[in-house]
Amino acid sequence: MSTLTLNQRRRKLGIPIRHLVKLSGVPVATVNRILSDPSKVRFEHVSAVAQALGVDLIGARRIPVKKMLQKRAAEKATYVARMVQGTQGLEAAGVDAAGFDRLVEVATAALLTGNKRKLWDDE
Repeated sequence: MSTLTLNQRRRKLGIPIRHLVKLSGVPVATVNRILSDPSKVRFEHVSAVAQALGVDLIGARRIPVKKMLQKRAAEKATYVARMVQGTQGLEAAGVDAAGFDRLVEVATAALLTGNKRKLWDDE
């Protein structure tokens, strides 16, 4: 896996380096070194970053970018829907299971149409 490929993959996914650090568990300085010259970094760190980007170095497989973005959007939409549902539940305005699923579906679609950074940012 070349540096160019890892950087291209990161850009296609729209993952900021700070979030790649969280996903991979690799320190920021090491992630930056991996993205500039992976030959100077331990294999397990390169592998962790590649895996966070949806690339399996051992099996030489890649998860399609679209599938990774869809999964991340669904995760974030579910998180947001739970927050909203919890707040509304306290006010006796919560929705049933079908309404919750619809809320997640709409939020997922909205996240996928916007800036990819929204998928990765915690804010």
